[in-house]
This record gives sequence, C-alpha cells and structure tokens, in this order.
Amino acid sequence: MVTMTTAQFNRAPSEVKRVVLNSTDPVAVTDRGRPSLVVMRYADYLHLTNQPAVTNPARYLEMDEDINFEPEPLGLGLRED
Repeated sequence: MVTMTTAQFNRAPSEVKRVVLNSTDPVAVTDRGRPSLVVMRYADYLHLTNQPAVTNPARYLEMDEDINFEPEPLGLGLRED
C-alpha cells in the first residue's frame, strides 16, 4: 500500500488519483504519522462492502416513507397601510 502524508495529499490530490487508478493498491493518508484515511477505486470499495454500483446518485436521496410538511405562513411583523 502506498502511503502519503496529509500535506502531500493536500498539495497534489491529482497525484493520489493517478496512483490509485494505476495500481491495484489503495493510498493511505497519514496525519502526524498515523493513518487517517484511505483512497481507493470505487469498484474496489463496492467489492469490499459487497454493495451494488449506484448508477443514479439521486437514489441516495430517496426515502422509504412520505413526510407530511405544511409550513406555517411567514409573519415578518410588517404593517399594512
């Protein structure tokens, strides 16, 4: 696994992307010498989590149930002349 510091990650995020896409390994990003996050290919993430690929991001916004929402009229405290 390739490792880089947070400073390197912030300086060159496109380099992280290039390394991840051209390798089978993820990139570990360290913060003060300790691993803080991992950047990996989306296909590898799906395989790791055993999830199907989402082709429509709007599906993340779907809800299982309807919500009844009736907002109250906005009173600004203005006088009518």
